[in-house]
Amino acid sequence: MFATSRLAVALAINTVIVISTFIVVLRFFKTEEGKYRWTQGRDKLKFFTTQSNIFVAITALVIAACEIVILIKSLAKDSSVAVALPVIPLVFKYTGTAAVALTMFTVIFFLGPTQGYKEMFSGKSFFTHLANPLLAIISFCFFENVTELSLLWAIVALLPFAIYGMLYYRKVMVLGPLNGGWEDFYGFNVHDRWKISLIVSLTGTIIINIVLLIIHNK
Repeated sequence: MFATSRLAVALAINTVIVISTFIVVLRFFKTEEGKYRWTQGRDKLKFFTTQSNIFVAITALVIAACEIVILIKSLAKDSSVAVALPVIPLVFKYTGTAAVALTMFTVIFFLGPTQGYKEMFSGKSFFTHLANPLLAIISFCFFENVTELSLLWAIVALLPFAIYGMLYYRKVMVLGPLNGGWEDFYGFNVHDRWKISLIVSLTGTIIINIVLLIIHNK
C-alpha cells in the first residue's frame, strides 16, 4: 500500500512537470501581439536548459504511463501485480532527471554567480532552472524508488551531457557565430579555458549522476 501511495505522488509530480514544461516552452513562441510564431522562440531551443527540460518532460510522460498502469491494476486488487517500475522507462526518467539536475547546479554554481541569480531565477527561468529540476529529483529519488537501479546506469545518464557537449563544441569552437555557429553564451571558453570547463563540468555531471542513484537506491 505504501509503495502504491508513493507511485501516486510520483504520478502527480510527473503530471506537473509535463504540464509546466509544455506551458513554458509554448510561451517561448508567443509574440507580444499574442500570436505564436516559430521564429519567435526557435532560438531558445539551442540552450541545454530548454533541451533538458523538454527531455525530462518526455521521460516524465513515459514513466507516468507506467505508473498509471500499475496503479489501475493495484486498484483492481490484482495480487499478481508487482509494485515495481520497469527498469528501462525508469532509467529513461533517471537520465532526464540527471540532465535537469545538471542544469540546476550549473545555474547555482556557475551561471548565477557570473550572470546574476535574479536573471537566472525570474519568469520562465524559475521553472526551467529550479522548479522542474527539483520536482524531477524529488519524484525520482523519493517516490520512484520502488525499483533499485545499478550504479552502472550512471554511464548511460552521461549521454545528454556528452551529446550536447559535442554539439556546443562544434557550434562554438569549430564554427563560431560568423560561420553559422553560436556565440559562447554559457561562457565556458572565456580566456580559452574550455578544457578546464570540460573537466569541471564532466566531473560535476558524474558526481550528480552517482549521488542521484545512491539516494534513489537508499
